[in-house]
Amino acid sequence: MPANAHPPRSDMEIEARALTVGKWANLFMAVAGVATALLSHSDAMLVDGLYSAVNFLSAIVAARIGLSIARPANRRRPWGYDFDEALYVTFRSMILIGILIFALFVSLSKIATYLTGGTVPTLVFGPIAVYAVTVVLICAGLAYNYHRAYVTTGRRSAILQTESKASLIDGAISLGAGGALLSLPFLPGTVLEPLIPIGDALIVVTLVALIIWQPVSLFLRSLADLAGISAPPATVAAVARRTRAAALETGFRYLRCAVLRAGRSHYVAVYLDPQRSVTAAEIDAFQARLRTALDEAIGSLRLEVIITERRGPEIGDARLLP
Repeated sequence: MPANAHPPRSDMEIEARALTVGKWANLFMAVAGVATALLSHSDAMLVDGLYSAVNFLSAIVAARIGLSIARPANRRRPWGYDFDEALYVTFRSMILIGILIFALFVSLSKIATYLTGGTVPTLVFGPIAVYAVTVVLICAGLAYNYHRAYVTTGRRSAILQTESKASLIDGAISLGAGGALLSLPFLPGTVLEPLIPIGDALIVVTLVALIIWQPVSLFLRSLADLAGISAPPATVAAVARRTRAAALETGFRYLRCAVLRAGRSHYVAVYLDPQRSVTAAEIDAFQARLRTALDEAIGSLRLEVIITERRGPEIGDARLLP
């Protein structure tokens, strides 16, 4: 039977509180961003507001995911709900990438309109100043709140880690866009004066180029989890070392291990040759000791101990073993 280990309920409560604060803060920033965009005619502010709207909706889903992964394995989900977290991060990253690409397309269209002799709306700077200062302060507070919860819960929540990074990105967008937009009135009489009408669009293009790597990297990592790619070499090596040590103490022969990552949790299968007759109770006791050791090393996991005399297919043992 799979051995389950989940974060304690207090950790779930800490995560839930952080997500609740973030949810309402992002709703406020989303409404403020869209309103500022309408008042100022700024695409950069619209992108910022849409980004916050995604964060608001994501916080609602993240709260449900946080509760979902705490559920024990059952007949419908015999390996539990841990992969829900990886699914969440994957789709959230895709949405953020989509928003940034949309913003890039709108801005490039505005630049093309200007270069072909068309007219572009004149910016109104007053609402931008108020919005930028307010949102930067809120995002800094959210990033700190998420990161503190992430550290407090043992640095195991991919949800909190993702939300902390998203808040930093949102704050960076607001700071960069607001600061750059507010500098436009000071450009007349300089060599940059011809760029004033499309300054807003140029700022969006620059911001997208600077930050799109963040959701892309999160997407690739979560996609690797969903694809069943082996956990990072350092994680596999930690599992191998502790399993080999536990096997030697018990008189078993360690063969190999397989480790997958699923959000904050891991799926671990260890292959052993007892080299003697053993009872089911002995295997259960070994599994319990090993689970405790591995939980200290890599965090929450589901563990299977597989008894066999075959090493099985070579799966990079030279790389996996310390």
